[in-house]
Amino acid sequence: MRIKLSVEFAPKWPTSMLRDMAGLADELDFDTIWVSDHYHNRNVFVTLAIVASVTHRVRIGPGILSPYVHHPAYIAQAVLTLADLAEGRAVCGIGAGDLISLTQLGLERSSPLRVVRDALFSVRKLLKGESVNVCSPTFKLVGAKIGFEHPDNIPIYVGAQGDGMLKMAARLADGILVNFSDDDALRYAIRLIYRASMDAGRNPSDMDVVAHVPVSISDDVSLAKKAALPYAAYILAGSGDVVLERLGVCIEKASKIRSAVMCMDFQEAKRFVEDDVDKFAVYGTPKQVAERLLDILSLGYEHVLVGPPIGPDPQKAMALLNAEVLPRLRDEED
Repeated sequence: MRIKLSVEFAPKWPTSMLRDMAGLADELDFDTIWVSDHYHNRNVFVTLAIVASVTHRVRIGPGILSPYVHHPAYIAQAVLTLADLAEGRAVCGIGAGDLISLTQLGLERSSPLRVVRDALFSVRKLLKGESVNVCSPTFKLVGAKIGFEHPDNIPIYVGAQGDGMLKMAARLADGILVNFSDDDALRYAIRLIYRASMDAGRNPSDMDVVAHVPVSISDDVSLAKKAALPYAAYILAGSGDVVLERLGVCIEKASKIRSAVMCMDFQEAKRFVEDDVDKFAVYGTPKQVAERLLDILSLGYEHVLVGPPIGPDPQKAMALLNAEVLPRLRDEED
């Protein structure tokens, strides 16, 4: 089995640091550099332009863009521009987006399954230079068509957690970013994806199913856990109650974490999430992280996305990932 590894950068770091980390990721054997999109961080597409300028091999793309925030026509426009800049290495990630950010922006995440499905349909046609007519609950396209195109096929990934979104993505998407760290949740998700894809007449191997895992690496376990806590809290806060119940997370506790995250009180959020952090992030020494990632790969995944924070010191964590984690994973390849 050929293991694929990708990395996600949260553009909260200075652009000079992002540039250095992107260059390092390009030198290593990573499949894709994803850049997350949150209004409180640096702009996703400006950051991707920087990443494109210092990379030559690795694929790059936004992961993920929410159609509640970005009109699908502008998603297609931006991704096609990125494909020009990155010389055909662009990928696109879409999804409903996290509930906390949408609420802070005064946006209601209504009919998420239909909205994401309509966005996937619309973006795919626009990327191919086709005219689109769509009336979705939160956006419309009336004979819309992009005035330029790129000759390469640009794969579209869907970020998913809930059953409905996982099934829809299994039927329609080129790839799926499964945002779990818990073994049981990841096992459940991949089985659901495989069943849904086969029911739709698709070969599951035609899809790129990615375990999207927040990771924090450090020689000091306590520092690794501390860095992972705010990311675990944010993911927990944005997860639906059905998902949380399946993970065994107390809904009352989740409500307190959501309130703290909404107020940007991450000290309070970290206090509440500490007992559940293992369900939402992988953290520890390079050896411990490698073992956990191997556990995830053994569940049937062939592609792991190492998400932020990467570590308490992201640049040092990338060096540890290169020197001590990646070799262990490569040793397990057939």
